[in-house]
Amino acid sequence: MHPNKVVIFISNPFGFGPTGKTVALIEELHKSWPGKIVYAASPMCQETLPGHIKEKVLIENIDERNEASLRRVFNKYKNPLIVCTLNRLAIKTAKLMGLRAFFIDSLAWMWKEIPEEYLMADTYYCFNLFDIKERLPKRNNIKVIAPIFGILPEYKTVKEAFVLFHVGGFINPFQDKMLFAYLNLLTDSFKNFEPTKEVVVTGGNDAVSYMESKVKNSNFRFYTLERDEFLKQLNNTSHFITTSGLTATLEAFALRTPTSFIPPTNLSQWNILKLLTRKSCADSKIEWADILSHETDFEGLSEKEAIPKFHQMAEEGYNNVKNHDKFIYNLNNLITSIPSRNKQTEFIESTGTNGSKVIVQDLITNLV
Repeated sequence: MHPNKVVIFISNPFGFGPTGKTVALIEELHKSWPGKIVYAASPMCQETLPGHIKEKVLIENIDERNEASLRRVFNKYKNPLIVCTLNRLAIKTAKLMGLRAFFIDSLAWMWKEIPEEYLMADTYYCFNLFDIKERLPKRNNIKVIAPIFGILPEYKTVKEAFVLFHVGGFINPFQDKMLFAYLNLLTDSFKNFEPTKEVVVTGGNDAVSYMESKVKNSNFRFYTLERDEFLKQLNNTSHFITTSGLTATLEAFALRTPTSFIPPTNLSQWNILKLLTRKSCADSKIEWADILSHETDFEGLSEKEAIPKFHQMAEEGYNNVKNHDKFIYNLNNLITSIPSRNKQTEFIESTGTNGSKVIVQDLITNLV
């Protein structure tokens, strides 16, 4: 097989998780390889791409979930190497076109069976999390790696006295509108809170703009941060509060930043929070059961099937006065109580942090 001279990265517009990993790989590869790097992405998947990287890679505006759009960009370049992060259609399209392709699956631990399309990849990468090695099929193209991180700053031992509050990208392809009831719960909490510290609220542009329009409390600042600025703030803060998405959570653990969790907004976050709780890494958290006083069973549901249930829980939390007030009370307590990071640090030390370096080394062997 001829060496590839261009690499095309494709993410999935599902919050900031897949995109964060893709951007980390782009940064790592750019540092190590002088060739042509293409980032094929919709506007949402470009939100966190750092400015200095935007200037040095080619941007192709596409719909990541449209086969014709994928084929157009794949055909534009001669013999490209395709790198897909959690995008089933992209890996399938690449392989049907006879292209060499890598697939990154950060949620392998969540599947009952790994989707066959994922395993079409020349190399399928999954993260060494939650005892995944015991459940993998025997396939030569599977490679278990540490979680993906790009170029992380050296962690600070002395943190600054502000709270970094993170809601993630807050958009996914299985919903036709944002989870406004959830955002309203947050903004009502912010309006009723008198913090002694500054609170920096970050996430996807649509969600952050909506919250900023609702909150006039001068102690709260709202930003959508590019990846390098987000990592800087994450390293500086003395308390990180977040939905339980994998990327930001593990980056916080790696930077030794004490981390608390707000209720999940999708199935993968729900599963991650459950597993982190078992590992004693999520002692500081709010769960929907704390607010609604009843459990919701997601076992056996797909991500698409679960999304309406999260909308329902958020609506129940916002529209019921008792639940609404309980959320505000619990969140105010969460913001003012910094948790221990000891178990979180133990967890990240056990998984490792060099996943992006492993993938980039493999990429370079196929690139000239």
